[in-house]
Amino acid sequence: MKSEPECQRFQNSATPSPIRRPIPTKARAILERVMATYDDVLFPGGDLDKPITISAANRYIRRIRDGLPIEDWRTHDFRRSLSTGASELGVMPHVVEKMLGHELGGVLAVYNKHDWLKDQLEGYELYAEKLDSYLK
Repeated sequence: MKSEPECQRFQNSATPSPIRRPIPTKARAILERVMATYDDVLFPGGDLDKPITISAANRYIRRIRDGLPIEDWRTHDFRRSLSTGASELGVMPHVVEKMLGHELGGVLAVYNKHDWLKDQLEGYELYAEKLDSYLK
C-alpha cells in the first residue's frame, strides 16, 4: 500500500474543518526556505509570530496588480485559472474542488469524507508543469 503524500493542514479557512493539501515538488523548496526563515508562520505580518492580515495581503496584491501590464484581474482569478487549467489537464472535477478547498455537495459530501490527496498532488504537479512550460 502506498503512503499518503506529505501534506500540510490549514486551519484558517472558510470552513471550520481543517483542509489538507499535498505539497507539490516545485513549491516544497520555496516553502522550506520561507519556513526556515519565519519559523511557524508562512506569511508573517509586522509581528513575525503572527500571519499577515487579509487587509494587508489585499493591499500587497493591489500594489503588485497596479505595477503589471495586465488590464484587469483579481486574486480570485488565480483560483479560476487553477480550476480551469487543472480541468483542461484531465484532473477530475471532485479533485479540483478539493484543490480549491471547496466542500463537495449533496450525497457525496455526506457519505464520502476522502480528500484525494494523491490525486490533488498529481493535479498540482500537472498544473505546475503547465505554468513552468509557459515561463520557458
